[in-house]
Amino acid sequence: MKKLFIALTTKSTALLSLASLVMTSKVTTAGQPVNPQPVKRTDAATTPVSAEGQKACVKHPKLGKYFCANAKQLSHLKKGAPEINATDVNNEKALLGVTDAESDAAVAMFGCDCVASVNCLRRLRNSLP
Repeated sequence: MKKLFIALTTKSTALLSLASLVMTSKVTTAGQPVNPQPVKRTDAATTPVSAEGQKACVKHPKLGKYFCANAKQLSHLKKGAPEINATDVNNEKALLGVTDAESDAAVAMFGCDCVASVNCLRRLRNSLP
């Protein structure tokens, strides 16, 4: 036993391991409950969105994912025929009847539930009026 102790204390990593075990004042066990505390994040405050702001759901050319962008962010892109007309007056009544399931599906598929995303989802499901 003495030889084992001498062999362990001559190695620096083993000595540090033994010293850390001896110097810990409280040994934790896996059976102790952990109570997580909610954290308030001041940097993640929500900002209201203006109704006058023009937003569009756009597919990123390189990533292939959809995202909502302001008209100012899209001003550098080539002008072309829009794939989805989010300001179509005929669909205004239909958009008032958006269900939670449609909203959740639009968020899952496109990352947002804006007018363009819901219209696109309805076109994919062939239920656009």
